[in-house]
Amino acid sequence: MAVARVDPHWRYHDVRVIVLENPYLRLTVLPEVGAKIYDFIFRPADRNFLWHNPRLEPRRPVFGGNFDDWWSGGWDEVFPTCDVSTYKGETYPYLGELWSLPWEWRVEQDGPLEVCLYLSRTTIIAPARMEKWIRLTAEEPVVRFRHRLTNIGTQPLDFVWGIHPCFSLEPGYRIDAPARVGVIGHTATAPFGPVGTTYPWPKAEVCTVPPASQGWCEGHYATELTDGWVALTDPKEEIGIGLVFPREVFPVLWCWMVYGGWRGHYHVALEPWTGWPHQLDKAVAAGRHRTLAPGEALECETMAVVYTGRRTVRTIGRDGHVRG
Repeated sequence: MAVARVDPHWRYHDVRVIVLENPYLRLTVLPEVGAKIYDFIFRPADRNFLWHNPRLEPRRPVFGGNFDDWWSGGWDEVFPTCDVSTYKGETYPYLGELWSLPWEWRVEQDGPLEVCLYLSRTTIIAPARMEKWIRLTAEEPVVRFRHRLTNIGTQPLDFVWGIHPCFSLEPGYRIDAPARVGVIGHTATAPFGPVGTTYPWPKAEVCTVPPASQGWCEGHYATELTDGWVALTDPKEEIGIGLVFPREVFPVLWCWMVYGGWRGHYHVALEPWTGWPHQLDKAVAAGRHRTLAPGEALECETMAVVYTGRRTVRTIGRDGHVRG
């Protein structure tokens, strides 16, 4: 009989590791490092979809530090801004507050048919609490997430929030997303034009991953989504990972494409965001941020699914079914 297990008794580089696994997947979660998901392993192929920084091991961060200098890779939460932002007299650090704080946690369900890990954290500058449930059943290669973000302050809370998984790559991997328009938000060498340039999505040169020798460092917004999903596929091995999210909560994707052009790294982050640009003050100026009233909460469910037998993805349903 297939079973799901959770084991909170591991340590790696002197930080706590919580392992969730079933016959298909093994996840490692680091609650002391911003509740980072460090590994997302598809066990039948022994493939870790998440990128690891080859020059930096996981460490307990210092609040307010430069995320880039602490980033060991993996999957992080970004709130209430991405880039450094000064807003209403407060300066929020790079990639926000959640990644650099230890989270509380407890095992809510410990198998054998299903496991569930609960994590929570209040932020220091923003009066907010983020809660996250990670759920894994015994019989499918799917991870289900539930988030609840609550304004615990006395005034309306403006924010942008992004889910930040960073994936490892090989040349020829394919990015699929149901967007209509791409917008250049960052560029190091301007292969597609300067910041602000728009183009029809999909664009073959963007959706097919080049080799690291290309030397690109690009950040593009995939906008005008017709559905809430994004997929990264290895067409040679016909295996991939997809994210499914509510479009009404996350109406835009941030595609952070590092192909040798930043610190010699090679990875892609495919990130659902509640608004854009993902610098809080600029998002507010553009009218594309979110606001919670005092005591109000934003709740949503997302999932990550591993699939095989696909070279490209046409859609991913809310049930996790992938169609090519």
